[in-house]
Amino acid sequence: MDCKEFSNLLDAYMEGALPDADARRMAAHAAECASCASLLALRRDLRRMEEEIEVPDAFSSSWRRTIREEKTMESQERSKFNWKAWVSVAAALIFVVGGTLISRESLPARTAAREKAAAQQMRSSAMESPMGLMASSAASNFSYDSGVDMYMAEDADVPMEYEEDAGGEAQKQEKIIRTASFTVKTTAYDEDLESLQRLTADLGGRVEYLSSSGDAQSGQARSASLTLRIPSARLDEFLDGAKEIGTVTALTQEMQDVSDSYYDTKTRLETQQEKLKRLQSMIASAEDVSDLIEIETAIADTQYYIDRYTGQLKGYDSKVDFSTVRVNVRETRITEMANVTLGQRIVDGLKGSAEEFGWFLEDAAVFLVSALPWLLALAAAGAVLCLIVRSKKKKKMKKQEG
Repeated sequence: MDCKEFSNLLDAYMEGALPDADARRMAAHAAECASCASLLALRRDLRRMEEEIEVPDAFSSSWRRTIREEKTMESQERSKFNWKAWVSVAAALIFVVGGTLISRESLPARTAAREKAAAQQMRSSAMESPMGLMASSAASNFSYDSGVDMYMAEDADVPMEYEEDAGGEAQKQEKIIRTASFTVKTTAYDEDLESLQRLTADLGGRVEYLSSSGDAQSGQARSASLTLRIPSARLDEFLDGAKEIGTVTALTQEMQDVSDSYYDTKTRLETQQEKLKRLQSMIASAEDVSDLIEIETAIADTQYYIDRYTGQLKGYDSKVDFSTVRVNVRETRITEMANVTLGQRIVDGLKGSAEEFGWFLEDAAVFLVSALPWLLALAAAGAVLCLIVRSKKKKKMKKQEG
């Protein structure tokens, strides 16, 4: 028994209304606790005074009312909602869950080393055979990017073609950049993904980017994103072939005429090339070192513009001769619900939830370890702030006491 319980049961003890067991506990506690023994003695003296001296009713009711108010305040304190603690718990949960979800979405693969090794393997496979791109298509997360805007060696030598009209005069050929995008829904994911890559290789194209996600073993539907470069002359043939592979949806095509920009850049390039020839011929006639330095500076500037315009023309030629096609492949499944019992569906759902929860715990552990330096820094800053606040409060109290 503690002092608080002793005080609450004191009235009943004085009136003899307690059970024998509780009365013995009260007596034992009074024998051990000096303060409670003094309180018991005081109450006995007060009762004796009440018996000997007539005490006004207001006095007795006043201190009894005070005791009842104290009990009411104690019960209110116990039942008072501790919102600060709950807010702290909610903030911690939001930090952990939100940080884990954000971090897991920002990571394209489990480890950077695995992604790098897979990319190197994909490059070597692509050099050996167009079908080598399927080597890692069943992986959970895989990406291969050779740079959509990089100009391949075979594109650099594409000649600038002209057409002749009926009179034999040369006409500038139109420069049209064609792009397309579509989604393929399929129930045979591996076969159709391989067929798309085979069709690309057969038409003389190449795969510049491939990213596959999902896991067939865990029951997750798989999907893949591809960026393809298809010869523009055979783009329509590729689109017709893709429609035979799977269900093509959300098909969009775009044509951009860059003829004016192309031939304007070509004219500027020719002007700079002629300027370079004149500057090179002037070197032999330079009379002093200052003239020679000035000519060489002009040659360097001219060469810069030549390289710049040449790169722009190669970029135009690459995009004109090879169209960019972005493809999304999505796996769809036809489930015969009549053959699946309710219990089996519940079991499968629990298994999927348990597996997803395990992955979430792994990601949460990674996030917390990664965020540990920041958490320690925030904790240190909070501790310093608390010390400063306490120091100011102590100083304020000392001033008030003084």
